[in-house]
Amino acid sequence: RTNKEGKIKSQKSDGSLLLGQAPMSERASRERGPQTRGSERRRSSPVASHPQRNRDKQTTLLGKASAPLLGQSSPAREDTIVKLSASKIMMLTLIKSRLQRATSLFTSIIGAGIVIGGISTQPVMSLFRGSISSTTAWTISLGAFYYANHVGLPSSYLIGSSLACAAFGVVGSPLFLMKSIFGPKQPEPMVKMVKPNEAPVKPKKKSWVATIFKAITRPFLRLIFLVLAILDTVIHSSFLDKRGGTKADRSWFWNQLYEKDEAYYNYEEVYGGEVQNDHPEELWIHINGILNDADAAKDTCKVIYEMFGRPCKLLHNPTDGPILDLLECFVGKTGLLRLGCTGPRKLLRNILREEMKKDYKKIVLIAHSQGTIITGNVIADFNDMIEDEEMYSAEERGDIQQNVSKLEVYLLAGAAHYVSGKYVSHLECLSNRGDVVAVLGHIFPNNLKGIWRNTRGNGIRYEHCKDLVEYSNWGHTCTDHYFAPMEKGSFSESKLVTDYWLKNPERKSETETSPLVSK
Repeated sequence: RTNKEGKIKSQKSDGSLLLGQAPMSERASRERGPQTRGSERRRSSPVASHPQRNRDKQTTLLGKASAPLLGQSSPAREDTIVKLSASKIMMLTLIKSRLQRATSLFTSIIGAGIVIGGISTQPVMSLFRGSISSTTAWTISLGAFYYANHVGLPSSYLIGSSLACAAFGVVGSPLFLMKSIFGPKQPEPMVKMVKPNEAPVKPKKKSWVATIFKAITRPFLRLIFLVLAILDTVIHSSFLDKRGGTKADRSWFWNQLYEKDEAYYNYEEVYGGEVQNDHPEELWIHINGILNDADAAKDTCKVIYEMFGRPCKLLHNPTDGPILDLLECFVGKTGLLRLGCTGPRKLLRNILREEMKKDYKKIVLIAHSQGTIITGNVIADFNDMIEDEEMYSAEERGDIQQNVSKLEVYLLAGAAHYVSGKYVSHLECLSNRGDVVAVLGHIFPNNLKGIWRNTRGNGIRYEHCKDLVEYSNWGHTCTDHYFAPMEKGSFSESKLVTDYWLKNPERKSETETSPLVSK
């Protein structure tokens, strides 16, 4: 064949003649100027313009993995690429989630050491009646440990003081214990009854054999459940989801491991009948914390009624004893325990959705201990709804924000990992410096809050809230270590004291409001 024929084949394969344009070789030669005959022959060679050879070359470059895609049509090829990309995204998301959970577990171990160190500095803080800074208290405590290490008592001093401080951080100082044991008993809270129940239902008494058996076996079963729950959360499997929602749905095995059934009690169930309500335009709800069975939580609601003159409904978060409750707080606040606060969280969120639609001017939430974790998570859920422009319309987000603005929230002994009062009308966090549960969240050292990460990768954060801390106080219980000190001058700047406490001679009128301090 002549070069002219080869040139014609090149032009046909180039397709430029079909468009009414000059052949590619001629256009290129005009742009580049005169060329030698050899270079022109190499450019016009049929090998360079052969479509099948070009496809083979592309297949070689793309590799064996891309070869099946070239035989498909364009839509099918795009669908395959999209599926591959989606699978890669899912894999990367799963890896990221696992890494965040592993990081949260690792930083939680570090956070445990910081909590123990923080509560161990409280004796120094109490000795100086809260007049020194936390940094000074840490420095003096480390100096005491260095001295104990110098004289040969490092482990016994550290372990003994830490355990003693942790115990006092729950039950109160030794002086308080002496007064509670040998002092006069506190009178029953005064409740204004309108119509008490005629025949209150008495719970059936269990046999002493069943009571002893449950007291012996339940801590071990709950510990097994807790370990399984942590592992299930880290692995993120569906193993624990088979436990069911209620006792009727669960098997015997899951009923033995998981007996926590949250409940919502109305006024009649809390106070044993109809009570006098001088403020029907307000709704008060108490969310209890650790070490509170139903009767103890109801007694707290009676104290709230006596102090503030408002009846209070109860969202009961059942207890499993101090050790397991503390462990649930410890891992539940970071998201490592999916089932630790899931039930009460869903219940409170659903209750607030219904109650906020009613004609209440304000809804006051008083949460304590583990209840602050539940409440903080629910507030975060509402904040996410307000800021989610894809899921909710502007009108829906506006309605949610208007309803959330009815909330007044008071967190006692805040153990939550993240709390934001961005959209609520008022948020306060009240803590004793000697409260071991509050060290988990609210009074965790400020400079170290970024170390402890939750499963979303966030550190401890308390935003848009009024912080009130009693630096010389010990103890964790709601009535004895928070409400009782209020009557003796503690937390004097709290809105609970300035606006609602009935015995406060300087109590503000119903129309006044105390300012919200944002930090």
